[in-house]
Amino acid sequence: MGVTTGKRVRALSLATAVIWAVSACTLPTPTPLEPQENLVLELAPAKDTASEEPAPEPAEASPRDALEERIAVSIEQMDLRTKLAGLMVVTVGGMNPQVLRDFYERIPVAGFLLQRDNLVGDSFTIRDLISQVQGGSDFPLIMAVDQEGNPVVRISGDEFPGARLLGAGSLEDTAAAFLARQQLVDRAGANVNFGIVADVSGGPGAYIHSRSFATDATVVASHVAVATIAQVPEVAQTLKHFPGHGMVFADSHRTIPTADLTYDQWRTTHALPFIAGIDAGVELVMTGHIRVPAVSKDPASVSDDWISILREDLGFEGVIITDDLRMLQSSGEAAFQDPALNAVAALAAGNDVVLTAVDPGVDPDYETYDEILLALENVVAKGVISEEQVDLSLARVLRLRSGLGTP
Repeated sequence: MGVTTGKRVRALSLATAVIWAVSACTLPTPTPLEPQENLVLELAPAKDTASEEPAPEPAEASPRDALEERIAVSIEQMDLRTKLAGLMVVTVGGMNPQVLRDFYERIPVAGFLLQRDNLVGDSFTIRDLISQVQGGSDFPLIMAVDQEGNPVVRISGDEFPGARLLGAGSLEDTAAAFLARQQLVDRAGANVNFGIVADVSGGPGAYIHSRSFATDATVVASHVAVATIAQVPEVAQTLKHFPGHGMVFADSHRTIPTADLTYDQWRTTHALPFIAGIDAGVELVMTGHIRVPAVSKDPASVSDDWISILREDLGFEGVIITDDLRMLQSSGEAAFQDPALNAVAALAAGNDVVLTAVDPGVDPDYETYDEILLALENVVAKGVISEEQVDLSLARVLRLRSGLGTP
């Protein structure tokens, strides 16, 4: 069912006890292996190697090497526009797979974020839609969903507890709920879940409170770690909203909230869940539209300072994706009213993928998407963003896509 090439390796040592507990309560007992016959080795007589030196056999390429070669060849064959389109995830509404296919044929994006009007019906109906969209590309398309659990549920049938309830309970319950949720996403045919809220809530008045595990950073970190490890191979998981929406109380869909924290204060609190998820092997981190003036004057989603912290201080090597860039426009700030310039700023800052739902309707706004691509091409031509940076981001994205499942 899933693509097996380039499977992601997990840092299982962080939660071995938890996974054992979850296995005991949620998974069938493995069938014992039949005893094997003793293996007898017959040694051939030693050869006189003084007069005969056999030529060494060429070493076989490892699967990892083969994947990297495949990625390099794919990138080499792309023109600049195709490369840049491969750094975009977009939203196209409706349940008509041909509309999404037509969009991809015109703009070969990395994939789609499926919203409520793409996810009508049960998991079998959604799976059928996705199966008709997948195919025709060298690597599986990203088919992403926001399936956090209550209150953010996109695919029906998710009756498992959400983070707010789980944070007050055991790590075993969190692991079981997130594993079951990932299995639901997999059954529906989606392959990326923007599903782990790593934000430490600032309290009941905070916008993110109902979606956060807790107000205690160490509690959140523990639950984030086991949620990250409780996985199915075909569905990549995402931490959000870096550097932490819990630092602010306002809703970043309506404004760009500002947090009054120093870097050191952040590093000892709101950073902890992201560190835990990264150490547990998470594949994606989503940057949020949050300002922390002590670190950067820009929102984190377009801040090279925050991307540098994520890469260098926290050691994240996976795919960095923005939160929906429409939210910057919705803030009303004059500097963020041009969707093309927002995409340029996001990639220039070091994000690998821009999530941009310019028009979530069933008739895609091709004109705006074309303007975004043209703006990106222009800044690469001018050297504002190097083609080398584009290639590095694209390699990370293709590496991720190579391990994603398809229906």
